[in-house]
Amino acid sequence: MNASPLRRSLCLAAAAAGLLVAAAPAALAQSAAAYPQRPVTFMVPFPAGSATDQLARVLGEHVGRAVGQAVIVENRPGANGGIGTAAAAKAPADGYSFLIATSTTHAANASLYRKLPYDPIKDFTPVSRLGEIPFVMLVNPQVPADSAQKFVAHARSQPEKLAWGSGSSGSLIPGHALVAANKLQMVHVPYKGVQPAVTDAIGGQIQLVFADLATAVPQIKAGKLRALAVTSASEHSMLPGVPPMSTVVPAFEMTAWFAMYAPAGTPEPVLRRMNLLVRAALTDPAVQQKMAVSGFTLTPSTPAELGLFAAKETVKWAKAVNSAGITPE
Repeated sequence: MNASPLRRSLCLAAAAAGLLVAAAPAALAQSAAAYPQRPVTFMVPFPAGSATDQLARVLGEHVGRAVGQAVIVENRPGANGGIGTAAAAKAPADGYSFLIATSTTHAANASLYRKLPYDPIKDFTPVSRLGEIPFVMLVNPQVPADSAQKFVAHARSQPEKLAWGSGSSGSLIPGHALVAANKLQMVHVPYKGVQPAVTDAIGGQIQLVFADLATAVPQIKAGKLRALAVTSASEHSMLPGVPPMSTVVPAFEMTAWFAMYAPAGTPEPVLRRMNLLVRAALTDPAVQQKMAVSGFTLTPSTPAELGLFAAKETVKWAKAVNSAGITPE
């Protein structure tokens, strides 16, 4: 990656920090007690069944029940989350449209693309962090490798004959990192989301895919895919015995995160109201238990905390993109 995307990431991070100062708490101009008065939409920029979608639906169910209104989850996948995120940026800033964003849309994409169809800082206002989850290195069971090291050796013996897929930054960056660190010659196949890539890995069209834990575990338990490594710094309790990816990519560690944003200009009382609703949902024991089964760690926050976190993550993911040798599109 050339220096320009990294500099752009640094500028985005600085802009986020500055925005937070400008958006310091102020007295509410109006009461939000009656909000919402009609259904609310949660935009999900990834396919149905994805980790983002799973989290959005559980969150939406809780919020909807709390306010007595329907929460509609709208999936608009494609372009590494760019299509749905751009649509959310153009939604009316009236408090009835929110984006369930990820580390892909609001951190990594700033370095993965030379030009985005949305501005992750100017087009959105932070609401709350939601959660995080690691990714898993998965192979088709027909691949003769029961460890990441054996897969690397197998791939080296089959130059240009094996393929790997990706559908988000969480699946793209570790794949590129694995290939670059081990000087592998593999074919990369991009997808609109992780789920289609997983489907093709199960079918044998590709041999390797990195998928979030929520997507990966059911396929592992069913014997449809084999887990070789996790992208977290250490083993995950849901996959005992599966080592971290640092065993084949030194010092590699990456966790995907999720957050809620509103279109820029959304009224402050509405933002505060939704933040309270989201934090109440994420601290509800039933929600925590349901999401823990899928491997999520829930991370409620204030809007200011999300803004600062995303600024730091933009720089972190820029370095990860650079280290993986990814050229921005």
